[in-house]
Amino acid sequence: MNTENQSDADGADKNAAVALDDATLATMTRNQVLQLCPEQRMRWFYLRQVNHSELSRVARDLDELLDPNNDTKIIAIIGPTGIGKTTLATNILTKLVDRFTSQRQPHEVPIIYVSAPANGDKSMSWKTLYRRIQTAAGEKHIDLQRQTQVSEGEIHAVRGERASLAHMREMLEAVIRKRNVRVIVIDEALHLLRFDQNAAIMDTLKSLADIHQTKLVLIGTYQIAPLMIEYGQLARRSAILHYRRYAIRQNSNPQKLTDEQTSFKEAVVKLQSQWPCAEVPHLEAIWDALMNASLGSVGLLKSQLLQLASLQMKRKGEKFEAKDLQRAVKPPKQLQKIEAETLAGEQDLIGACYGEADFGSEEVMTALFTRLKGAGRG
Repeated sequence: MNTENQSDADGADKNAAVALDDATLATMTRNQVLQLCPEQRMRWFYLRQVNHSELSRVARDLDELLDPNNDTKIIAIIGPTGIGKTTLATNILTKLVDRFTSQRQPHEVPIIYVSAPANGDKSMSWKTLYRRIQTAAGEKHIDLQRQTQVSEGEIHAVRGERASLAHMREMLEAVIRKRNVRVIVIDEALHLLRFDQNAAIMDTLKSLADIHQTKLVLIGTYQIAPLMIEYGQLARRSAILHYRRYAIRQNSNPQKLTDEQTSFKEAVVKLQSQWPCAEVPHLEAIWDALMNASLGSVGLLKSQLLQLASLQMKRKGEKFEAKDLQRAVKPPKQLQKIEAETLAGEQDLIGACYGEADFGSEEVMTALFTRLKGAGRG
């Protein structure tokens, strides 16, 4: 057997045998990653986050709303399926950790991240959600907690009974205060919805946010929009951040790109620069086709490019084949379904989101701002 081939094989086996965790992979450059096995290269590509203008806008608006000196208690980040809300959640958590690290005491847990339970129950399982929040706060042995009662001046666990919902709520309030929780992020907020119980759900969430100096951040698809819009009692203390896709528009001048087209093209270029195979497809050359195929969603683009890279890795010598694009991109009927749901959701959120206050026509706005500047100088 050829010694060089044997060496290559041994190297590949070694790479396959070394299990690298996500934290280690995230610090590696593309050149370093190209030396790894296909599974680890795909994981690295999956973990790569593409910063783009819309992601930055939502993160910036959220940062403003999370200021402890305003009266906003519940913030919903709403966007279409596949937009990249998980990536956004990761960015949120990273920035929040950076914000609170310098002033955090050892016993404190300033930020908590959980997913809303999807357990098939006919109603929302608040017990499950409360348990997840307590666990994320560092509380141990949650499953062993029992209902308690006071007898002859002593506290005793009630035998055979798990803690009631009311008791779990009391324990949760104590944990939030003890851990000085400032922000609770609830991902997959769609799972909070059960049988049109919006008012009851929002009442509970509002009371949860009122426990301490706590703010709730809900992350979900357009289906959670009614939860925020229809509950008028909370309008004063809530805000909606619309995580939008990039609008696909036909230009009268094809040589001049819109700002949104430019942002999407830049995202394509960034993903191309992080391609996990040695042979890199010229994605930039077809950015407009990719924009149409992903409905202007960077998250959906990333999902489809993951599939494209996976198909390339399975080919002999990892040679790129353009025809694999047809298998990586979602078929027309699926795209039409996603687009129809997105269009309906976008329509529902018009005039309901943070930063969309309307003082009238553009002329009225200009006059208003001129007066404001004049008053400031006076």
